[in-house]
Amino acid sequence: MKTTLAAAPAFLLLAACVSSGPESQLGKEEKGPRHIEMSRTSDCVFESTISGFDPIDDRYVVLYASGRRKAYLVEVAGACFDIKSQPTLATVDGDNNGQICGFGRDSIGYRRLGMVEDCRILGMEQLSDERRLELGVGAPPPKPKKEVEPKDEE
Repeated sequence: MKTTLAAAPAFLLLAACVSSGPESQLGKEEKGPRHIEMSRTSDCVFESTISGFDPIDDRYVVLYASGRRKAYLVEVAGACFDIKSQPTLATVDGDNNGQICGFGRDSIGYRRLGMVEDCRILGMEQLSDERRLELGVGAPPPKPKKEVEPKDEE
């Protein structure tokens, strides 16, 4: 009886080791933050034209400008948590030049648990239509057509 009681913790320890092996990690790579390759990191957008955002995960955010016709992929510092579930984001022009850029002191801010989080922008890239579809943020809306007024015939 004493040998089974002494062996029980050893069996539990062995079972814990088996359940944390590489086989139990399958599928977790999809849940964690993904790394997205950026071809350029120094693009800029005028802060006054930013009209929306779409967080991809806690590291990448897509900023929209000019009524969602232009999209910019922004990489923020890794210390920003829960950015994907935020209902509002703000861009912070750290160098007061009127632009949000992929370099310098610009950042993205939001309120979380009564505090203001300030996420430094590490890189920024303007997205092409193909790249937007690749990231799953959709194509830009069509340009509005100008209405042609009929000419008066005399």
